[in-house]
Amino acid sequence: MVEGEPACVSSEKELEALCETLYNDSLKVVKAAALYIIQEEEQGERDEPPAPLELSLVLCDDAHIQELNKEWRGVDAPTDVLSFELEDAEAEAEDDDDYEEGGSPQLPINVLGDVVISLDTAARQAAERQYTMLDEARVLLVHGVLHLLGFDHEEDEEEAAEMAAAEQHILKSLGWKGQGLINLAGRGDDVHGDEGGSGGGGGGGSGDGGSRGFALHSPDSGASTSAPAAGSAAAADAAAEEAGAFIKRWRTRTEAQLLALDMDGTLLDSSSRVLPSSVAAIQAALARGITVFLATGKARPAAIRAMQAVGLAGEGMVVSQTGPGIFLQGLTAYGRGGRLIAGGTLPADVVRAAFEFSAAHDVPVCGFLGEQCVTNKLHPELEELHHRYYEPLAAVTPLAEVLAGPPLRKLLFMTSPAKVEGHLKPHWEAALAGSDAETMQAVPDMLELVPSGWDKWRAVEHLLEDLGVPASDLVAIGDGGNDLGLVSGAGVGVAMGNAVPAVRAAARLVVADNDSGGVAEAIERLLL
Repeated sequence: MVEGEPACVSSEKELEALCETLYNDSLKVVKAAALYIIQEEEQGERDEPPAPLELSLVLCDDAHIQELNKEWRGVDAPTDVLSFELEDAEAEAEDDDDYEEGGSPQLPINVLGDVVISLDTAARQAAERQYTMLDEARVLLVHGVLHLLGFDHEEDEEEAAEMAAAEQHILKSLGWKGQGLINLAGRGDDVHGDEGGSGGGGGGGSGDGGSRGFALHSPDSGASTSAPAAGSAAAADAAAEEAGAFIKRWRTRTEAQLLALDMDGTLLDSSSRVLPSSVAAIQAALARGITVFLATGKARPAAIRAMQAVGLAGEGMVVSQTGPGIFLQGLTAYGRGGRLIAGGTLPADVVRAAFEFSAAHDVPVCGFLGEQCVTNKLHPELEELHHRYYEPLAAVTPLAEVLAGPPLRKLLFMTSPAKVEGHLKPHWEAALAGSDAETMQAVPDMLELVPSGWDKWRAVEHLLEDLGVPASDLVAIGDGGNDLGLVSGAGVGVAMGNAVPAVRAAARLVVADNDSGGVAEAIERLLL
């Protein structure tokens, strides 16, 4: 059924095709969800549910779902998906002859209720998450059906985790993209992005702009955080206790398979060295069979150089030419056997503008090809980039030759933090508006220009698919704004004590800073 006129659909024929696809998909979801519940409860295998199940699927525009959201949930805004159970069906049937003794229905079909999906909101969210609208609609369909089957994410964190696991299982079993709405949008009562309750049987809220990640933090005494305000000690203790309880539940339910580590500000201390405690903890994780890989802004050769110094480079370690890894802010993703599985490149006009800007303002610029770097002038800052940060030494190359060669994956300006904030950021944010590139910053004295739509998390999603591992089995540790998607999307995201506020807010756990053993603390608490 279609209600309203979804603006995201260009023709009646396209809408009809989408309706037919999602109708067939709804049959698959109902069956997969029912079997998942049965197998979880009975610890057995079934090919079919014990009785036929059916639901009503409504596709609509934002105006229609906003009316429903306002009527049933008191939220005057559009949302992505709503679920309405047939709550009175059993009560009415109890007076019917179709009920056997004990209250069990003897109906040929069990009707679950209605799932209502706004195609307009689905289209917006699909664009944000780099999905097709069909991919996003399937994620919403799974979420809505699970609500009809009794799952909830608004009551407490444990129930949210159970629903998230069910979403992931069903999507994976059907071969569909995505990790589930809860993992995409964040666990808890703001999955759909509004602050309304779930009254009237509706299982949704506004899906536009919802935060990702569940704000559960446990700042350790070793973390470099500001002193708590008077009266906040009890709240900090409660947060620490809640974090401890979460870790215990998570470790009971999940066997972590992957550990993703950012480098600068996380694995590397303020002197760009790996702490001995981090080395020992990583070696212990590797010995337990956990795959540890890097998710960094550095090029792969730089990461290998840095890890060679502490014995963590090579086959079966954290980085090698034949192992998995995410480099250049996610612009190169390597999977099984060190094979390049995903990546992005910069438009040539952005490269030209950057090199011309560098020459005009005498600002050091470094272009990354993947394994090699190029520049128009070898400034002292670029030599520091090589010696301190392990990056390949940039080769001075004429602009014409750069443009004629392979496309650059990213550009990096390196100068004083004051110039970055006062000059470079304002200039490039304005210059790149409406283009296929954007700015990214990991450390105060660097500004990077990267292709739009690429970040570490997008690359990690490709890696998870390549390895056949769900996001729920991934632990990720980071600190900078470039780690936000990674920390938010992982099964357990960890923020260093020196992390930016947005990353701390998105993390499940906050540990000590990069000079105080935060990486070792996270590994010991979560994996060992």
